[in-house]
Amino acid sequence: MQRIDPKLPVPQQPTPFCSQYIDAQEFQVNSKNAFSRLQQKVKKANKAADKLQRAKDDLRRAAELVQGKHYVFCAIDIEAWEQDHSILLEIGWSLYDSKSDRYMDQHYLINSYRHLENGRYVSDQKMQFAFGTSVWCSLDQALKELKKDLDWCVQRDGGFVLVGHGLDSDLRYLRKAKFLWPGSNGRGDTLDVNQSALVTICNTDEMYAASISNLHNPPSLGSTLGILGIDCWNLHNAGNDAHYTMLLFMELIKKANG
Repeated sequence: MQRIDPKLPVPQQPTPFCSQYIDAQEFQVNSKNAFSRLQQKVKKANKAADKLQRAKDDLRRAAELVQGKHYVFCAIDIEAWEQDHSILLEIGWSLYDSKSDRYMDQHYLINSYRHLENGRYVSDQKMQFAFGTSVWCSLDQALKELKKDLDWCVQRDGGFVLVGHGLDSDLRYLRKAKFLWPGSNGRGDTLDVNQSALVTICNTDEMYAASISNLHNPPSLGSTLGILGIDCWNLHNAGNDAHYTMLLFMELIKKANG
């Protein structure tokens, strides 16, 4: 190596440009179609990388919210009849009050569908709630009880955090049932959860995927609980699933905090 200035010291060993390297993949471009395929491949890879980064940011944000000890976290689960998903059989939710470090669980069974049972595709566990007393009532009454708990969260804290494993389907069920989410800052109740007093949504399936840096086909609730060594019993009971989803959420937060 030629020294430009003899006064400058010569490095004894090369300094790496970065601390982490990845293997580059060779791709030959010898036609317009090949270039187009490469573009699509790069776009797909970038899209996946952006989605993974957002999931990791959401996991970090969830951990910060728990550490902030300000909000109530509400895990919701709904069990529909397997032969007609427009029929809701159970609604369960688990509240974690980060201010008092207290858990509260609720489980409601819809009495107008008492005669309907699952069992062909998913097990029927509606009578196996393990974290309190199940209540038979109408769907309207069950939704009123959920609304009452969320109203309390908003009145005390100004908002609430939703937790779920694949929560999108549960939100669709609630929208079809015309559930009204509490508004914030004096705004009225709304059918659109994103226009409500919602602080954020924490999907535990995406949080787990972010923790292993792999968003491809995240496992089911039961499988994820098994992977993390969390004992669980009688899943596909809405109250139990909500409770275990909250336990999974807290375990993922614990791992995120190192």
